[in-house]
Amino acid sequence: MPSQTSLPEIDLQIEMSLEGDLKVLGGVRAFLMSTSSFADLLDDFYLVLGERFVNARLYMGGRRAGARTAAALVSLFKLDPNDKPAVERLLAGVDAAIGWARYEFHLDYAARSGYVIAKNSFLAQGALEKFTANGKMTAVQAKDSFARCAMLAGYLAGLVSYLLQHEVDLQETECLALGHAACRFDVLPHRIYVTEKS
Repeated sequence: MPSQTSLPEIDLQIEMSLEGDLKVLGGVRAFLMSTSSFADLLDDFYLVLGERFVNARLYMGGRRAGARTAAALVSLFKLDPNDKPAVERLLAGVDAAIGWARYEFHLDYAARSGYVIAKNSFLAQGALEKFTANGKMTAVQAKDSFARCAMLAGYLAGLVSYLLQHEVDLQETECLALGHAACRFDVLPHRIYVTEKS
């Protein structure tokens, strides 16, 4: 039966100074960048380094960030890590508020399986929309040639590993950038980017 625990109010106060050290969530250093500028940066990486290498690096970095973020947010908001519905709502709420995506967790905790839906992924939208000289966002293409959310797949793998209390990896099986309504990330039955020690 789902928990009826209410979440504390999420305080996303932003601290700014003239020294350029923007801080959120009680002191975490952050920066603002448009989704299209981030996509442009990634396009340059893809061009020079190739899709496979860039996606692997984005995934691994995202995974580390997701694992740290889940633990930090649960601690910051003083939630019981075993109250899975409350933790899911917190993770989905914070990341939606800061512009990553709106998550829907569909996890089978006993089987350590399931999937996550991410609506409005900043990575996919950034690849499809650009801002113009007058500051307006405009769609430049209806869909892209490849899925754009490797970093989000890794980040969600970190969150889901925390939730399942078991190390898992996720794979993007649908992407907004490929014309789907949202991005879908399936829990894999095996680990990726991990070699077994003999």
